[in-house]
Order: sequence, then C-alpha cells, then structure tokens
Amino acid sequence: MSRHFAARVIYQTVRGYQGQALPYKTSIVYDGVRGIPKRVPKLSVEPSQDLLRSLLQGYTPTFRRHPLGMEADAVIKLTPRQQMCYYDGKMFGGYLALLLDRILADCCRPAVTAYLNTSFAQSVPPDVPIRLRAWPERVEGRKVYLTASIQIPGKVEGEFIDAVRANALFVRPRS
Repeated sequence: MSRHFAARVIYQTVRGYQGQALPYKTSIVYDGVRGIPKRVPKLSVEPSQDLLRSLLQGYTPTFRRHPLGMEADAVIKLTPRQQMCYYDGKMFGGYLALLLDRILADCCRPAVTAYLNTSFAQSVPPDVPIRLRAWPERVEGRKVYLTASIQIPGKVEGEFIDAVRANALFVRPRS
C-alpha cells in the first residue's frame, strides 16, 4: 500500500453526486489564540463545470424583448439528482438561489452579480415543475436592477404562484 496520499484515489459522495476528492495544500496560520496553529486550505481547483451542467439540466429559457433589455422565462421539471432537499419535501434554498442567479444573469449578459436578495414565501416541493421568470426593473449606466421569481403550480390547473422572489443588482463590465 502506498504511503503517498496523492497516489491514492478517493471518491466522495455528497447528496447523490460522486466525484474524485482531490488533495489540496494547506499552510499554517497563527490565529493569535494562545499561539495555536490553524490550517487554512489553499484551493487549487476550479468548480466543476460538469457539476454545474448537471444542476442546470433541463434549463432552457426563452427570451422576449423588454423595454430595458431582455425578459427570461423557463419551466423545469427537476430530475432526481437535482432534487436536493434540506427537509423532506422542501427544496434546498441555496439551490433555488442558484437557479435565480442563473436566469437573472441570462437577462443582462455580460454582467456579474453584485447583489442578490431572496425572499421565500413558501416551500418548493421537489417533484413539481417549477417556473423561473426574470425581468429588468431599471438600468443606470452599467448597473442593471432586476426582479425574478420561482413559481410553483397552484390549485387551479395551469396557474403558477410565486414561491420565491428575488431582487438583484448586476454590473456590466466597462467598455
């Protein structure tokens, strides 16, 4: 058996996703508390594009012209691998924020998120189709203020109701 940690391949499974666990170098930093050293990781790998693609599987927005830019709309039926729940029957809020950030960014390309505020009105069940909508509210130079929502099916067939709302500020790069 090899004594070198880097020579071993370790697989880690987190909520249904399996990937190779990569070793990373650390440095020792003294945090001032009785001189006890604390390890701080140096991240040497970029986030996996494969993971992002799997999280956004089925995401195919349609765009319409809006007086201030573009308006986006998408309906997604989540696959079992995308149904990440913190509690049974309730989607993980961080995943919902990722979906909102993505559709907002698609409305004002090229731009980066400067601010994203989410308000959760009700829980989102993992087994229903969800509708993502985003549109610009105002534009001030390079700043684009947007609103988005995640909607779930209502009691009446064909009706969607707001479950999550978001307000965001995106900044376009200098020309």
